[in-house]
Amino acid sequence: MGITVTILTYNEEENIKELIPQVKEQLVKLTDDYEILVVDSPNSKDNSKDVCEKNNVKYYLQEGPYFIDALKTAIKYASKDIFLYIDADFSHPPEYIPDIYNAFISNNADLVIGSRYVKGGSTDDFKKNIIYSKVLNLIYKILSGDFKTNDISGGYKMYKTSVLKNMKLWSRYFEMQIEIFIKAKLANPEFKVVEVPIHFKQREKGCSKRNYFKYLPSFLKVFIKLFFYKIFYRVIK
Repeated sequence: MGITVTILTYNEEENIKELIPQVKEQLVKLTDDYEILVVDSPNSKDNSKDVCEKNNVKYYLQEGPYFIDALKTAIKYASKDIFLYIDADFSHPPEYIPDIYNAFISNNADLVIGSRYVKGGSTDDFKKNIIYSKVLNLIYKILSGDFKTNDISGGYKMYKTSVLKNMKLWSRYFEMQIEIFIKAKLANPEFKVVEVPIHFKQREKGCSKRNYFKYLPSFLKVFIKLFFYKIFYRVIK
């Protein structure tokens, strides 16, 4: 099965110079049917486009103002059966790509999560971020009704591309993780999720874009929408 790897960037030139070759190194172990898409913010002021051209990687500017629009742009242009998105800051180490891919294929999964919170997984994130993440995952479990999946909020995810292609999303920022998760599971009651342990690394270069309080209103709005969406979806079905 072909695989699209998406890297969403914002002033990440120095990171993707190193990351793209490392991603390619892992992909060639698995298949020759792959593509790498870099989706950049129109506000970036670096030379990410030149880096992509030198590495023969597809480069797009995100089509819209919000973080979710970068992901939507990647989904729009993805042409392979499997869709993997990773952070550009090396917090999602490329060496786990074979483990995630092999788990996806061997389990006939709909989603494989590179998980911090299963046995063998770990993180060296800041303590305050770990606490926030744990609380967020508990909320996600309650909202989704899935108490078996441990790292719903994690961003190291491999989906069947078909799951994402026609999905209408309300999110603007990182709350898209729970929106995609719930909508995918409602659309397919047999939706299969597998978690693979990873070590989540601290960002090595550049500045983090995470600002949880800034995004809180958007989170709350989507949570309320999803609560009622679940109710009406089941009534209609």
